[in-house]
Amino acid sequence: MATTPTWLAATAGQSQVAGQVTQFLGTHASVILYAATQTAAQTTAGAASTSTNGLYLAQSFTTAVGQTAVGYVIVPVTTATTSGSNLATTTLSLYANSGGAPSGVALVSTTITAEYANKASGGAATVKLVYPLPVTGLTASTTYWLVLTSAGNVSNSYTWYRSNQVSGASTSPNGTTWTAQAYGFEYQVFDQTASGLLTATRDDAGARWTATTYTTLNLVNTYAEYTAGQTAAGYLQSFRTNSYSNGLLAGVA
Repeated sequence: MATTPTWLAATAGQSQVAGQVTQFLGTHASVILYAATQTAAQTTAGAASTSTNGLYLAQSFTTAVGQTAVGYVIVPVTTATTSGSNLATTTLSLYANSGGAPSGVALVSTTITAEYANKASGGAATVKLVYPLPVTGLTASTTYWLVLTSAGNVSNSYTWYRSNQVSGASTSPNGTTWTAQAYGFEYQVFDQTASGLLTATRDDAGARWTATTYTTLNLVNTYAEYTAGQTAAGYLQSFRTNSYSNGLLAGVA
């Protein structure tokens, strides 16, 4: 049996390709992530944010005792830019640590688009977004790094909101040479415990991912989907917010 093609979104201005049909045939390599257990976090907001304009941004964290896997993270990464035509995608990745800085190649990465970062957060520092970063084979009680790739310019960029900590963050102009900062970024790291509500999925090495949030009554509040396209700028991103009346779905925006 032939390998199922990876997800492939239609791209504006591009001809239809066979992969946009065959992507629905067969079984995709999927990682299903549930609410799970939070294992590391800094969630108290500071007074500022740092831009990806000319900088790679990184935040260190330590895996818990016995923890060898990460499932997803929640971070307040946002942008005032509403379209990928004005701001290229960035990536949020997990790296190993060496000498107090990110090292080697990314262990796992997830694409962040301007549409999701803007639409889902509304530009608010208090809104923290879900990103699937499933990886196994980690070492317990060990330092790792969340790294946001440099993207944008002085007019359009992503920002990562800081925590109230005085350490933990590093920045780099090239992703290789890192400088420790006297602040930290906000973040939450979750393992892959199969408990709680469905929170995220990641298909075909990140070619497609979804993220779900819920109301206090465990009804689906928001649902986001990302699918890679024929070009890096040709992805498909959607974000929907549900509204309810007496517990029944009343609208989707």
